[in-house]
Amino acid sequence: MVCGRTDFQGGDAVMLYDSITQKLFTLPDETKVWPGHDYRGFTVSTIGREKAHNPRLAGRSREEFIELMGKLKLPKPRRWMWRCRPTNTWALRTADAGVVPG
Repeated sequence: MVCGRTDFQGGDAVMLYDSITQKLFTLPDETKVWPGHDYRGFTVSTIGREKAHNPRLAGRSREEFIELMGKLKLPKPRRWMWRCRPTNTWALRTADAGVVPG
């Protein structure tokens, strides 16, 4: 499972940690999960396995997780286009204001 990135716009390590620990990790340990960010060939895991072995979460406090995520400095994906960011930001602002792009 590892976990998603928090360095893109709207990413928030606090929200990610709280969501994982307060929602997913409250499920029974035998609950199956299908990782979306594990590129080592694992197609299924369990909540118990992730609690014990997730490299970004296992044994880390909330503060340690937040610090780790802030220091990852992961490379941007190959198809990342910085010019899209202003458009996405504009779309979020206008949607919040009730403006429907059209």
